[in-house]
Amino acid sequence: MTDLTVISPPAGEALSLAEAKDFLRIGHEGEDSLVTGLIESARARLEAESGRALVARTLKQTWREWPAEMGGRGAPLRPGPVRGVVSVARVTSAGSEDLTAHFALDCGRLVLRPASRLPPVRYGVEQIEVVFEAGFGAPEAVPEDLRLCLKRLVQDAYERGSERGRLPHDVSAMLARRRGARL
Repeated sequence: MTDLTVISPPAGEALSLAEAKDFLRIGHEGEDSLVTGLIESARARLEAESGRALVARTLKQTWREWPAEMGGRGAPLRPGPVRGVVSVARVTSAGSEDLTAHFALDCGRLVLRPASRLPPVRYGVEQIEVVFEAGFGAPEAVPEDLRLCLKRLVQDAYERGSERGRLPHDVSAMLARRRGARL
């Protein structure tokens, strides 16, 4: 079982209100709150569809036991891209033990360092908390293809109203190309 908690949220949206309004060709302020909401919704949807955090944030992944992958290539931290591991700790009701020195980050996976062993975790009594940073960085660091996906999702929602259907074809195609590039 795993839980994900936001420790520090993104410093801003990957798409500014001005950029979205320009893309939608809105020249007045009357729909600013609507467009702002559409931007937030589009970002959340794109992050869910892509498995990526767009703007940098700090997250805490909680495990009640070590993931099975820790014995092999390491456990993936999601969402990606993972920028760094802040801490790894074994937590009990009495306190926590810092285990960070036993672990490293390799291609978005938490891996055990050579000559280290996985510390035991008593199920139901202890848990593991991994604090990490995810996202591309500042809002302006988000890749252009993902920013275009955001614009298209905002446009689609603006034109359709509250109707949330399938992803627009061009957004699906851009995400498919991005997934293919990782192989």
